[in-house]
Amino acid sequence: MKEAVEEVVRESSVLIDKEGLSNLYESVLKIAGFGLGGILYTAGKKAGNKGAVLLKDRLGVKGRDLIEAMVLAFEVGNWGKMKVESVNEELYRVTVTENVLVSSLEKRRKKPVCHPLAGYIAGFFELALEDKVQVKEQQCMGKGDSACVFEVKVG
Repeated sequence: MKEAVEEVVRESSVLIDKEGLSNLYESVLKIAGFGLGGILYTAGKKAGNKGAVLLKDRLGVKGRDLIEAMVLAFEVGNWGKMKVESVNEELYRVTVTENVLVSSLEKRRKKPVCHPLAGYIAGFFELALEDKVQVKEQQCMGKGDSACVFEVKVG
């Protein structure tokens, strides 16, 4: 499956310098503050859903296989390293290290700031599991934590 995901990412993505993207995100946070979180979450959710549709249609996968394809696409696209754990039927934990959005923030934040990534995970999981989810960032590299950890509640 990895080769197929790599092909989809190559055909459907653009190259953006990691540091440039992180600097852009830091500038957005400085200008807008935390009031922009809901908008960034919604934008990320739409992007996650579109990514899930693309992989589902191109690879013919669904459910947990589609979530596995998301992890591969995330890593192949150099967004960071992602690990998905099923805590139980209604709860997942997604851990992201080397998160490109916040890996080079100059200033540490008081609250989690990975709203677009939380939304992306939500959009992907909703299509893969065919159910509503709520995603909340529990730990954030932007706060100085070693990883960004998201809780995904299903239903």
